[in-house]
Formats: sequence, structure tokens, C-alpha cells
Amino acid sequence: MKRAFTLIELLVVIAIIAILAAILFPVFAQAKAAAKRTAALSNAKQLGLAVTMYNNDVDGVYDVGCPSAWYYPGDNSKNPPQPGGGWAWDSSPYIKNAGVFSDPTDVPGKQAWQTWFDKSVFEVSFASNGYMNWRNSTQHWDMLGLMGMNQGATQPPQYGAGWMGKDRTSESEVGLPADTIMLASRIGGDDIFGQGDMISGVNWWDYTGAGLIPNGTAAKTPYSAPYGKGGGNYVVNADGRNGALNVGGGTTANIVFADGHAKAMNPVATNPDPANQPAKNLWDATRS
Repeated sequence: MKRAFTLIELLVVIAIIAILAAILFPVFAQAKAAAKRTAALSNAKQLGLAVTMYNNDVDGVYDVGCPSAWYYPGDNSKNPPQPGGGWAWDSSPYIKNAGVFSDPTDVPGKQAWQTWFDKSVFEVSFASNGYMNWRNSTQHWDMLGLMGMNQGATQPPQYGAGWMGKDRTSESEVGLPADTIMLASRIGGDDIFGQGDMISGVNWWDYTGAGLIPNGTAAKTPYSAPYGKGGGNYVVNADGRNGALNVGGGTTANIVFADGHAKAMNPVATNPDPANQPAKNLWDATRS
């Protein structure tokens, strides 16, 4: 005669399975998160190489065309015709795989997309270093990063009135390429349009949110930024010191440097004390 399991035995087995699941599921989650971070860092590295190859083909100028950091569709009604572009769009022929532009740790939500924007284009989780600041010496906004707004006084008139002083950067101007940020994974990625395609250091217009760079002396409280025309604010980061950088639920963000190398690092370390330690502001390409 076959002996069946008693109720106590079944309960013991179920309890053991529950204990094993409680132990293993967090391990699986950690392994999955680690795999995503590894994939994101790999993507960042490939993007850095793509931008470097593109720059080599355009005489080593990071900002080419107008604008080059932020994407605009082409406009053939202009005279001469205005080409579309942006750092992601321009470097995409060197990638051949739109998935490389994404960071698996960033949750896509399309918060920054305008209602009229063409959502058939690829999604981009990274943003360029378009850090800008007001310079009293020039009485202009100057672009101190690598790829920002090409809207200086020397730009062709079909691109609009120039309002910036220094508006582009060449490779030869970067004094510390291994310590100057080129690209970084930003929170709430997805779109390749407008200022959402760069981290500028300022927060303008209704599709911003990528504007603020990390600041080690800022308050730890969350800050929010307006996204899209649908209304409402979007919480950019739970820790205001991290700026617009995506830490993927951890403590580090994936960052690409001007010499092409990529690494994961604490966002605060990129700009620990802008007032008293400007030499440690890795967003400022004019450092030497």
C-alpha cells in the first residue's frame, strides 16, 4: 500500500520551497540588474567610438552642422536646405544597431516627446555634454562642454539668430580628454529631439529635464522638471546631487569620456564642488 504525504510533510516542503525562493529571487534580480548595467556600459563604449569616428571624418570638430547636439528634422524649404541631424543621428551610420543607443537600466516612457514628434525614430538613453554657462567676460552664454547648441553669432542665418559666444568645441581644444565627459546616460531618456539630447547645465523650454549637471553641494531632495505639452512635472532624480544622470537604481551612471573610454561612476564625482573646485568639474572641456 502506497503511503501518501501527510499534511505536516506538505507544509514542511512548501516552507522549504518558500525559503529557497526568498533566498534565490533577490540573487536572480541582482544578477539581472548587473547584466543590464554591463550591457549599458558596453553600449556607452560603442557610442563613444562611433562619435570619435564621426569626428575624425569631420576634421575633429564635435559640433558640426547646426544644431549638432540636439536633433532637428531636415527642412528643404530653407535656402540653402537645412539638414537634419544631432550627435545620435550623425553617428548612427557608425553603429548599425539602434539598440546600442539605449540603456537597459533606464525605463522608457517617452515623457519628453512632443505630440508632433516623429516617434518612429530610434530611442536614445544617452545625452551629450552640452554644458553651458554665462560668461561675464564675453557677456554671452558659452558652451563649455563638447556637443551643445550651435547657435553662435557665426552660424548661417537660416538657422536663426545667434545668441551664444563660444558655441562649439574641437578635439584640439580639450585639454584633459580622459577627464572630460562626452556622453552620459540620462534619466527619462528616449527622445533625440531638442535639449533632451544634451545635458546643458540649464533647464529651459517644455521638453527639458536633461539640463542639470550633477552638483556635489546641492541638496539631496528630489527636483522635478516639466516634460512635454501634456502637463505635469516629472521627477528627474531622487537625489538632486546626481543631476539628470541615470543611476539605474544603483549609485553609478554610465559615462563616456572625450578620449573614447567609458566607465560607471558616481555622478557626484563628476562635479563635487563647482564653486570651490572648478578643476574637478568634468563637464568643463576648457579645463587644462
